[in-house]
Amino acid sequence: MAQDGQEESYQFEEDGQLVTLANGQRYLRYTEHQAGQATPVQFRLGDGAIQLTRNGPVKTRLTFDRETKTTSRYHTPYGIIQLTVITDELVAELNWPRASGSLHLAYQLTAGDQLVGTYQIELRFEA
Repeated sequence: MAQDGQEESYQFEEDGQLVTLANGQRYLRYTEHQAGQATPVQFRLGDGAIQLTRNGPVKTRLTFDRETKTTSRYHTPYGIIQLTVITDELVAELNWPRASGSLHLAYQLTAGDQLVGTYQIELRFEA
């Protein structure tokens, strides 16, 4: 993650669930434990687009789509900020029969015309 000229990196391993709903929609869910806080995280894994939802003190829902910019509302204790998500890379290698796979996302967040930061997510999961 690069934001305000500073780079940060986080790495963690968590237990999670891979869920397939009756309509065929698939979700990867886990709880992230960081800095003494537990944050529920969910990835909705679709064809061509991925949605990330984090439900902690700061609520986030970001949609990553290679084809188009998406908008999101970033809920903070100070109010709501409108963000634009620009997906630079989205690579999903998913093996549903084995309940395993990996996900690589590289993206930018902007607020208005201002770059908030550039980010990467590397996610690996297996049963």
